[in-house]
Amino acid sequence: MVERTRELDLARMRRDRHARLQREMRERGVDALLLLTSGNVMYATGARHVMADNGRTYQLRNIALVLSGAPAPHLFTPLPEGAPVELPADHLHPALWPETDEGVEDMARRLKDVLGGFDVRSLAVDDFTAPMYFGLPSLLAPVELVEAGTLLTHARLHKTTDELECMRRSWEINEAATSAAEQILRPGVRLTDLSGAFFRRLFELGATSNFLDPVFQAMPDRIADGPWSTNGDVPFNLVTTDHIISDREVIWTDTVTSYEGYASDVGRTWVAGRPSTTVRRLYETWQEITDAVIAEIKPGVSGDVLTRVATERNGGKKPWLDHFFLAHGLGLEGGEPQQIGSDRGQEYDEQFIFEPGMAIVVEPVTWKEGHAGWRCEELVFVTDDGCELVSHYPNEPFQ
Repeated sequence: MVERTRELDLARMRRDRHARLQREMRERGVDALLLLTSGNVMYATGARHVMADNGRTYQLRNIALVLSGAPAPHLFTPLPEGAPVELPADHLHPALWPETDEGVEDMARRLKDVLGGFDVRSLAVDDFTAPMYFGLPSLLAPVELVEAGTLLTHARLHKTTDELECMRRSWEINEAATSAAEQILRPGVRLTDLSGAFFRRLFELGATSNFLDPVFQAMPDRIADGPWSTNGDVPFNLVTTDHIISDREVIWTDTVTSYEGYASDVGRTWVAGRPSTTVRRLYETWQEITDAVIAEIKPGVSGDVLTRVATERNGGKKPWLDHFFLAHGLGLEGGEPQQIGSDRGQEYDEQFIFEPGMAIVVEPVTWKEGHAGWRCEELVFVTDDGCELVSHYPNEPFQ
């Protein structure tokens, strides 16, 4: 097992998250929250998300209702055993089925039953099914339905000490499982064998779920050699295949796992055999860029500072994938809405200001046609006076 000497109190974490939602609701004049997306429901209730085939996710949907001033959230679920023990019994309800008109009519009746004892004029919703979108406003009238995304983003952006500890544990477990896959990497091994080694070690070490099929991607030397690239940029990423690794092949990894709902997003670059001089230089440039970017992360700094520093260190060319970003937030999803260097543009990056409690993944990319490239991800927590580097996995090319 990964050594765990730091304190973690999950019940306290859930209380703190509820208090944060209550504060955001008061400040924004929102009387109630109706939450459907898995991360938001988990944040509001602490209910364990049931892992399922994507095609069946709607059948196992948890839905949360949070009332302003109420001491606990309400959870509508098909699997009540996933609810935290401290959730009051009268706040635990049978599942709602919002995928049909009849289900939405039932949903409205049952929501009214819960809302009846409260003065609810505004209900913030984070997602709609089509029947909800067309039917719920009139069924719940005169309650006004408003958008909940901004409220949830602000609530979830700053992590408590317990949330940060969950993320540390998630990252440590993921790194250890990634190391297990690296240990078997050599020419002649199939990429899917890496997935097997990764999964075995991951759950031995106490991960509670896996968010993303682990990506172990053999990278082409040239962009044109990757026919799946539709935007003319560096191709990444695909589901791992049974491709047989060859000598000196460059492998990019991307693994997103969970501990108590909190994600880790560990990406690394490996070389099967002796790396070429050019690949070593790509790594060295990547490391210089990453070190320079992380050195800038502190309270009060805006996101555009990171993109400017990274571009300067890369000779004036932005060192990240055009369809990705230089950095992103992390929490109950592998990639939270805060994206630096995305297609939102410079104005968004200028408005994004680092504050204590934020968790940021930095992932530059260096590339040279004919030689592939280098990509890794590093996790940092923004502290009161700087940042803490959580990642400890070595990045150097190996033989």
